[in-house]
Amino acid sequence: MINKSFRKLYLTMLPTSSVASCYIVILNYTNDTYPPTQDTVAIPLFYMTGLLAILLLLSIIQNPLYKQLHHQKTTSIISTTLALFSTTVSSALLIETIDYWFTPNHLSISALYFLTLTTYVIYQFNLYKKLVS
Repeated sequence: MINKSFRKLYLTMLPTSSVASCYIVILNYTNDTYPPTQDTVAIPLFYMTGLLAILLLLSIIQNPLYKQLHHQKTTSIISTTLALFSTTVSSALLIETIDYWFTPNHLSISALYFLTLTTYVIYQFNLYKKLVS
């Protein structure tokens, strides 16, 4: 059996980070943190919403491997390959997001996504540990 707690924590942290980040960007905008020449905050809000959708989709792609391991069934090459692809893309997106928001006015956003990445890495470690054992 796989420990479900980190999967649940990741799937909770992901929307929480996205909603809180959108709130921080809107709060910064209403507090005039951004220069008057700033185009719009719609682009970062759209980015965070799109990121949430992509990461949730990648979690769904990884679900067949998770279920096979959870029920102690034989894993298929396709589910393992898709899960590895999902892990690679999700990790890259989260790392890029942490780097993108690593600015003085957005350190809290970067920290939120760092916590999300941490829970994701622990979840993935547990998943793949079960795969190789």
